[in-house]
Amino acid sequence: MLSLVYLSSATRPFSQPELDALLDKSRTNNTRDDISGILVYRDGDFLQVLEGPEDKVRAAFARINRDDRQNRVMVLDESNIDERAVGDWSMGFRRVKRGEPQDGFVDFFGAGFDEATARARGKDVYQYLLSFRSIGG
Repeated sequence: MLSLVYLSSATRPFSQPELDALLDKSRTNNTRDDISGILVYRDGDFLQVLEGPEDKVRAAFARINRDDRQNRVMVLDESNIDERAVGDWSMGFRRVKRGEPQDGFVDFFGAGFDEATARARGKDVYQYLLSFRSIGG
């Protein structure tokens, strides 16, 4: 199995109904493809981990990469795994607000954005996403 962590930036902030529609579609696709994951959204920025069969995770990520509602899609971490860290969720979700204390959250798209540093922190982002395991999905 593959675990893939990525970040992206929406071309414009998503409204709550748009997020709901995105989650519904993602959960349907992920259930069909035996993928589990967690998505965190903050003011137009996405952090996500996807876990499952490598071919299915890569196909899902290819769809994400083609979605014209996002840009600056960047893989932060890819790891082969023996078991899932995020359980059997089709997609756990958490919306956080700018200024809300978030241990481990890095403003990757802020003024000091550095792609090399972002990639080097991929494992930290993975641990941050795992901190939301209690949210269910």
